[in-house]
Amino acid sequence: MIAALIKKMSFIGRTVKIGLSMVIPILFIGSFTVLLNSFPVQSYQVFLDTFMGGILRSLLLIVQVTTVGVLAIYMTISLNISYMNQTVEGERLVYRFGSLMCCLTGFFILVGFFTEEPDITLLSGQGVFSALLSGLVGSALYEKFAKMFKGKKGVFVDGADSAFNASLSVIKPFLCVIICFALFNYLIRACFQVESVQHLFMKVMDALFLRMQRSYFSGLLFTLLISIMWWFGIHGNNVLNQVSMDMFAPIIPGEIVSKSFIDTFVIMGGTGCLIGLLIAMMIFGKRSSTGKLTRMAFIPCVFNVSELLVFGFPVIYNPMMLIPLILSPALCYTAAFLLTKVGFMPEVTTFVQWTTPPLLSGYMATGSVRGIIVQVLNIIISTACYAPFVVLNEKKAMNEFSSAMDELVAVLKKSEETTEEVVLTEYEGNVGRLAKLLVSDLQDSLYASSVEETEVSVESPLKMKYQPQYDNTGKCIGAEALLRWEHVRFGAVYPPLVIRLAKESGDLYNLETFIIEKSVRDSADFRKVYDESFKLSVNVTVTTLYDERFISFLQSIAEKYMLKTGNICIEITEETELVTTEETGELIRRIRNYGYTFALDDFSMGHTSLQYLQHNQFDLVKLDGNLVKSLLTNERTKEIISSIVYLSHSLDFKVLAEYVETEEQKNALEEVGCLLYQGYLYSPAVDREKLLSMGG
Repeated sequence: MIAALIKKMSFIGRTVKIGLSMVIPILFIGSFTVLLNSFPVQSYQVFLDTFMGGILRSLLLIVQVTTVGVLAIYMTISLNISYMNQTVEGERLVYRFGSLMCCLTGFFILVGFFTEEPDITLLSGQGVFSALLSGLVGSALYEKFAKMFKGKKGVFVDGADSAFNASLSVIKPFLCVIICFALFNYLIRACFQVESVQHLFMKVMDALFLRMQRSYFSGLLFTLLISIMWWFGIHGNNVLNQVSMDMFAPIIPGEIVSKSFIDTFVIMGGTGCLIGLLIAMMIFGKRSSTGKLTRMAFIPCVFNVSELLVFGFPVIYNPMMLIPLILSPALCYTAAFLLTKVGFMPEVTTFVQWTTPPLLSGYMATGSVRGIIVQVLNIIISTACYAPFVVLNEKKAMNEFSSAMDELVAVLKKSEETTEEVVLTEYEGNVGRLAKLLVSDLQDSLYASSVEETEVSVESPLKMKYQPQYDNTGKCIGAEALLRWEHVRFGAVYPPLVIRLAKESGDLYNLETFIIEKSVRDSADFRKVYDESFKLSVNVTVTTLYDERFISFLQSIAEKYMLKTGNICIEITEETELVTTEETGELIRRIRNYGYTFALDDFSMGHTSLQYLQHNQFDLVKLDGNLVKSLLTNERTKEIISSIVYLSHSLDFKVLAEYVETEEQKNALEEVGCLLYQGYLYSPAVDREKLLSMGG
């Protein structure tokens, strides 16, 4: 029973977390609109009111009202979508729409929108409590009633289309859910003499604080409740806004605690004094994703907009972060209160908008530099509170990702063996999270590689290795360029994984063109050490080959580095099947006109490989590695390789064997006429300097 309860709570937490994440754009845009609308500079405010008759002010108000002004409605919708995505598969759109309508109708019932004078402010963040209740309970009830009526005879109109009849099937569960909401709300009204469930919630909060009066303890409770609500995914600032306005908004001489006091010295960077979390992440964050998040959240955090940090780190439903989320504001509140009480800092005498940046707000609120000093002290306290938890969270995340790396590679290898398509970045759990992290890091590495071109001090984690190729006389006739990604945390990343992630993120073209240009630049030095006949092979996927930008890129490279025919060989890898049409043949011929040659990787006697030769002119084919590996143990393999070599004479292409590891393999290949080799018998893939020294 306990296990079932824990599972249910975990499901609810995940639903709320995903649902809240979906409304981040609304929160982000709305919060910044509030900031722009209330920025505490008089000349700026005059400009908003007077420019073109106040059009900017009107536009900001429209955006504000249609985002955070109806936040609770967006929350109800996102929670329903989050719930249904986790519980429903294969159901028709009308089923999902029926569930959504139940939740929205339930929300309007719970906030009392049926009364004679409905309070439209409850559609904003103040109504988030009802949004959570209606989004979760409404979805669960609809699912329960829909299953109850499924399979039973319902309303059916002969001659109507399927969509119409499907919509009729929603009527019964929809009606049952709405009756449940209406009855529940009626009981609350009858028992507690309030207009709705939302009004009861607000009444309880008001009663709790009004009994306490304004004091150190009521201010502390208010501060802690906001943080706790945020941890549960409830926008505490909005939910307790009425309490804040009724009890703490007026600045009363002789009273230390006020809304401006809390906003100025506790809500720095957002709820929970999250500016300390931001600084702790900047100092102790080791992951690139953490650095990227701090850069994104920095400016919003300066203006006390915390949604990016709360959802991005994440803070919500993260047990590790509950302690500092409570401890930090409690200590900051207490420190500011005591320093005011002993007379070090003047009392807050001026109302300051909550979006005013720290330091500036400290001076404006108190009219004293000591207000700034207290804010700096609180920022240090907050940073100290969050720092150990940031370190623990980073360590925990990296340990989880280390385990997930092996699983991620295993998933890809299984996909390669079974040819079953997978999308790694859409995987659930740590595997999917790691795939997304690696995509982000790969994009950063590509950027670092572009910077490396102009800034010598910047070293890119994307390295080129070159595996030399030899003929039967022992002469090095070329090399294959191979990408190696040395991740700062995971070390060498499985090369096919790099290509797959680049493909999924849309960066494959940029990655492969980087490889080509880097290799072409190095090849000029190789030809000086070896000779002008030295040929460098670069791998290109079919996806990039068909990209309309690719021909122009190859032309520019050929002109920039003054390539001669045969210097660079484009090696087609079968990550996607090459379409054997005359259009493809024409594409290859156009590229060959710029001096490039073509090789076909992993060639065997299969139907697909032969089709490639039928329609396209390849200068080189590389034997499938399995053929070379089984050469000494399977007589038929020798016959297959012999047939490919015979075919090469009539179609005018050369044959190269990879994975050549022993003299016996090399001799057997030479015996059947294969005279070009690549493999550990000669050399593994080496860096540029090593390959140059091998030719000295």
